[in-house]
Amino acid sequence: MRRLILIVGEIVRASLWIPLVIALIPLTLAFHLVVPAVAATERTIARAVGAKAPSARLGAARARHPGPPDRAGRTRGSAAPESLGRWLASRVTRSAFWRQDLPLCLGGLLLTTVGFFLAFLGGILAFVLIALPIVADPERPVWIFLGSRHVMGTSAGDVWWTIPIGVVVLGLALSLLLGLGTLRTRMVEALSGDREADRVEELTAQVGHLSAGRATLVDAFDAERTRIERDLHDGAQRELVALAMALGVTRLHAQSLDERGRTGELRAGLLADLDAAQDRAEAALQSLRETVRGIRPAVLTERGLSAALRDLAGRSPLPTTVAIRGSDADLRAISSPVATTVYFAVAEALTNAAKHAGVGARAAVELACTAQGLSVVVADDGCGGADARASGSTGLRGMTQRVESVGGALAVVSPAGGGTRLTISAPLTPPWAADAARATP
Repeated sequence: MRRLILIVGEIVRASLWIPLVIALIPLTLAFHLVVPAVAATERTIARAVGAKAPSARLGAARARHPGPPDRAGRTRGSAAPESLGRWLASRVTRSAFWRQDLPLCLGGLLLTTVGFFLAFLGGILAFVLIALPIVADPERPVWIFLGSRHVMGTSAGDVWWTIPIGVVVLGLALSLLLGLGTLRTRMVEALSGDREADRVEELTAQVGHLSAGRATLVDAFDAERTRIERDLHDGAQRELVALAMALGVTRLHAQSLDERGRTGELRAGLLADLDAAQDRAEAALQSLRETVRGIRPAVLTERGLSAALRDLAGRSPLPTTVAIRGSDADLRAISSPVATTVYFAVAEALTNAAKHAGVGARAAVELACTAQGLSVVVADDGCGGADARASGSTGLRGMTQRVESVGGALAVVSPAGGGTRLTISAPLTPPWAADAARATP
């Protein structure tokens, strides 16, 4: 059906070529109205055969009033298009008229001219060849000139062979018209679409994505500050207060030492108090180490993501195996933001597995790294049933947002009773960092 529409369309255009040429001069006087009307008609016909040729009138309305982006990042115009007459009158003042509509009309006129001669000459030749055996008569013989040879036909039997030749010529003409129609459709697609509207849509989607990313970062920073404050308050601060009290008691004991009598007993008590104070100091130091490790572990900074994942698996409550695939060069190419994000995502996944997988469960971490990006799989053989869409799954949603902030993606497969498989994929360098690096001279 599409081919038939293309062929019929070219034949109709060819039949209108002579009236078009006659009316070309008066139409030139109103070219600012005729050109956008003809271009809109060409786009409408192209859409009928499945071409991607959006309406310029609707695109203008979408550019003036872009709607909010949907989940796929697309926008939709929130206002109705202006009236046809007003749009035609104002189209000439827009760059799309000169950049798209006028070249489309001129190219269409050229193709219509080619189609006219092709349809006229091919149709006439095919008609004559097919009709020769019919009109051949002894009283009116038919002469066919083949170079230096002359063939005379006085009956259909003498020139019957012109019929298949005529059919071939007709088929060739129709094939050329089909190719001409396809070429016209490609031209319409290339000269359609409002670049300004597309740019507005793209920028609106980027603004929405950046706004969502900024909100995610703000929430993440706030949550991180809250976690650090809680860890310091419940850990290091408590231990330091206890240490201060122990040192105060030790000072009182030291003041009670005298040179007579109970010096040995008081000295033993003083040493015990000092031992307790040292234990408190070591506990406070260990608490600070845990807090610092929660901010950014030293092993991640000094030895990279693969060593940090092995260290993480060694400290996990679940028996956890680690498999690393990738060259040393690719592993070293993992940027700091990506490595940090992946590390804490794996840490949270292992923590969740320890809480919910059940007794006797085991976990496995697999890191695969290539020059195109990395993939990390955290799997356990527990009870499963994790759902990021559930109301209580704020951890999974936050993890997804953090992974997306570095250009990655997170997928969770957790059938009930079938364990949980969490897959993280990310580039080696976040898109925003790569763009900044390219922009730096």
